[in-house]
Amino acid sequence: MPRRILVGYDHTEEAAAGLRRAAGLARAERAELTVVHVAVPPPSWVGVGLLALPLVEDVVSSGDLLVRQAVAELPGDLAVRWHLVTGADASTGLCRHRCVRRALRRTLEQGGHDLIVLGTGTKPGRIARAFLRACPDLVMTAPYVPSVELGAAPGTRPAPMLPSISLK
Repeated sequence: MPRRILVGYDHTEEAAAGLRRAAGLARAERAELTVVHVAVPPPSWVGVGLLALPLVEDVVSSGDLLVRQAVAELPGDLAVRWHLVTGADASTGLCRHRCVRRALRRTLEQGGHDLIVLGTGTKPGRIARAFLRACPDLVMTAPYVPSVELGAAPGTRPAPMLPSISLK
Protein backbone atom coordinates (compact mmCIF):
# COMPACT_ATOMS: atom_id res chain seq x y z
CA MET A 1 0.00 0.00 0.00
CA PRO A 2 1.83 3.14 -1.17
CA ARG A 3 1.98 6.15 1.14
CA ARG A 4 3.89 8.51 -1.17
CA ILE A 5 3.34 8.38 -4.94
CA LEU A 6 5.50 10.19 -7.49
CA VAL A 7 4.25 10.89 -11.00
CA GLY A 8 6.24 12.39 -13.85
CA TYR A 9 4.27 14.95 -15.85
CA ASP A 10 4.77 16.79 -19.13
CA HIS A 11 2.66 18.10 -22.02
CA THR A 12 1.81 14.69 -23.52
CA GLU A 13 -1.41 12.66 -23.40
CA GLU A 14 0.63 9.78 -22.02
CA ALA A 15 1.69 11.86 -19.02
CA ALA A 16 -1.92 12.95 -18.49
CA ALA A 17 -2.92 9.25 -18.37
CA GLY A 18 -0.21 8.69 -15.76
CA LEU A 19 -1.44 11.61 -13.68
CA ARG A 20 -5.04 10.34 -13.82
CA ARG A 21 -3.95 6.88 -12.70
CA ALA A 22 -1.71 8.23 -9.93
CA ALA A 23 -4.45 10.56 -8.67
CA GLY A 24 -6.98 7.72 -8.60
CA LEU A 25 -4.57 5.48 -6.72
CA ALA A 26 -3.61 8.25 -4.27
CA ARG A 27 -7.27 8.93 -3.59
CA ALA A 28 -8.10 5.24 -3.07
CA GLU A 29 -5.09 4.62 -0.82
CA ARG A 30 -5.15 8.05 0.88
CA ALA A 31 -1.57 8.53 -0.19
CA GLU A 32 0.37 11.73 -0.80
CA LEU A 33 0.87 12.56 -4.48
CA THR A 34 3.92 14.38 -5.81
CA VAL A 35 3.73 15.71 -9.38
CA VAL A 36 7.13 16.34 -10.98
CA HIS A 37 8.02 18.08 -14.23
CA VAL A 38 11.60 18.09 -15.49
CA ALA A 39 12.28 21.31 -17.40
CA VAL A 40 15.10 20.13 -19.64
CA PRO A 41 16.86 23.17 -21.09
CA PRO A 42 17.38 23.31 -24.84
CA PRO A 43 20.75 22.13 -26.16
CA SER A 44 23.50 24.74 -26.03
CA TRP A 45 23.70 24.90 -29.80
CA VAL A 46 20.10 26.18 -30.07
CA GLY A 47 20.96 29.67 -28.84
CA VAL A 48 24.20 31.55 -28.67
CA GLY A 49 25.19 33.71 -25.73
CA LEU A 50 22.42 36.00 -24.54
CA LEU A 51 20.00 34.54 -27.10
CA ALA A 52 19.97 31.24 -25.17
CA LEU A 53 18.77 32.80 -21.88
CA PRO A 54 15.18 33.49 -22.99
CA LEU A 55 14.90 29.90 -24.27
CA VAL A 56 15.87 28.49 -20.87
CA GLU A 57 13.50 30.87 -19.08
CA ASP A 58 10.68 29.88 -21.46
CA VAL A 59 11.21 26.18 -20.70
CA VAL A 60 11.10 26.82 -16.96
CA SER A 61 8.10 29.18 -17.01
CA SER A 62 6.06 26.95 -19.34
CA GLY A 63 6.88 23.91 -17.17
CA ASP A 64 5.85 25.81 -14.05
CA LEU A 65 2.55 26.83 -15.64
CA LEU A 66 1.92 23.30 -16.93
CA VAL A 67 2.33 21.71 -13.51
CA ARG A 68 0.34 24.40 -11.69
CA GLN A 69 -2.61 23.91 -14.07
CA ALA A 70 -2.47 20.13 -13.72
CA VAL A 71 -2.40 20.32 -9.92
CA ALA A 72 -5.27 22.84 -9.89
CA GLU A 73 -7.45 20.37 -11.84
CA LEU A 74 -6.90 17.52 -9.34
CA PRO A 75 -9.60 16.74 -6.75
CA GLY A 76 -9.41 18.97 -3.69
CA ASP A 77 -9.32 16.09 -1.21
CA LEU A 78 -5.91 14.86 -2.42
CA ALA A 79 -2.71 15.65 -0.56
CA VAL A 80 -0.68 17.00 -3.50
CA ARG A 81 2.80 18.45 -3.76
CA TRP A 82 4.49 19.46 -6.96
CA HIS A 83 8.09 19.91 -7.90
CA LEU A 84 9.77 21.49 -10.90
CA VAL A 85 13.27 20.20 -11.65
CA THR A 86 15.38 22.86 -13.38
CA GLY A 87 18.96 23.94 -13.95
CA ALA A 88 21.83 21.50 -13.51
CA ASP A 89 19.50 18.85 -12.04
CA ALA A 90 17.51 18.83 -15.30
CA SER A 91 20.49 18.71 -17.64
CA THR A 92 22.68 15.87 -16.44
CA GLY A 93 22.98 13.98 -19.71
CA LEU A 94 23.40 14.29 -23.43
CA CYS A 95 19.93 12.96 -24.31
CA ARG A 96 16.63 14.42 -23.11
CA HIS A 97 15.29 11.07 -21.89
CA ARG A 98 18.43 10.49 -19.82
CA CYS A 99 18.06 13.91 -18.17
CA VAL A 100 14.43 13.17 -17.30
CA ARG A 101 15.20 9.66 -16.08
CA ARG A 102 18.01 10.82 -13.78
CA ALA A 103 15.96 13.69 -12.38
CA LEU A 104 12.98 11.42 -11.69
CA ARG A 105 15.22 8.79 -10.10
CA ARG A 106 16.81 11.40 -7.83
CA THR A 107 13.38 12.75 -6.82
CA LEU A 108 12.12 9.22 -6.15
CA GLU A 109 15.06 8.43 -3.87
CA GLN A 110 15.33 11.77 -2.07
CA GLY A 111 11.58 12.11 -1.51
CA GLY A 112 11.13 8.68 0.04
CA HIS A 113 8.41 7.71 -2.43
CA ASP A 114 6.98 4.17 -2.41
CA LEU A 115 5.84 4.20 -6.03
CA ILE A 116 6.44 6.02 -9.30
CA VAL A 117 3.66 6.18 -11.90
CA LEU A 118 4.71 6.75 -15.50
CA GLY A 119 2.32 7.40 -18.34
CA THR A 120 3.26 5.48 -21.46
CA GLY A 121 2.00 4.82 -24.93
CA THR A 122 0.72 1.37 -25.77
CA LYS A 123 4.26 0.17 -24.97
CA PRO A 124 6.60 1.61 -22.32
CA GLY A 125 9.07 4.14 -23.70
CA ARG A 126 12.74 4.66 -22.85
CA ILE A 127 12.16 6.23 -19.45
CA ALA A 128 9.58 3.67 -18.29
CA ARG A 129 11.66 0.75 -19.58
CA ALA A 130 14.70 1.98 -17.67
CA PHE A 131 12.69 2.26 -14.44
CA LEU A 132 11.10 -1.16 -15.01
CA ARG A 133 14.60 -2.68 -15.35
CA ALA A 134 16.12 -0.82 -12.40
CA CYS A 135 13.31 -0.99 -9.83
CA PRO A 136 10.33 -2.99 -11.11
CA ASP A 137 8.66 -3.19 -7.70
CA LEU A 138 8.43 0.63 -7.47
CA VAL A 139 6.97 1.28 -10.93
CA MET A 140 3.42 1.42 -12.22
CA THR A 141 2.77 2.26 -15.85
CA ALA A 142 -0.37 3.93 -17.16
CA PRO A 143 -0.80 3.24 -20.87
CA TYR A 144 -2.54 5.91 -22.90
CA VAL A 145 -4.78 4.43 -25.55
CA PRO A 146 -6.08 7.00 -28.05
CA SER A 147 -9.83 6.98 -28.51
CA VAL A 148 -11.26 5.65 -31.75
CA GLU A 149 -13.23 7.68 -34.23
CA LEU A 150 -16.89 8.26 -33.34
CA GLY A 151 -19.18 5.77 -35.00
CA ALA A 152 -16.41 3.26 -35.69
CA ALA A 153 -16.89 -0.29 -34.49
CA PRO A 154 -14.59 -1.29 -31.61
CA GLY A 155 -11.28 -2.69 -32.83
CA THR A 156 -11.62 -1.33 -36.36
CA ARG A 157 -9.58 1.24 -38.15
CA PRO A 158 -11.15 4.23 -39.85
CA ALA A 159 -11.69 3.79 -43.58
CA PRO A 160 -9.06 5.51 -45.73
CA MET A 161 -10.12 8.77 -47.30
CA LEU A 162 -10.07 8.33 -51.07
CA PRO A 163 -10.84 11.16 -53.44
CA SER A 164 -14.06 10.72 -55.35
CA ILE A 165 -13.51 10.74 -59.08
CA SER A 166 -16.37 11.01 -61.48
CA LEU A 167 -15.79 9.60 -64.94
CA LYS A 168 -17.93 11.13 -67.66
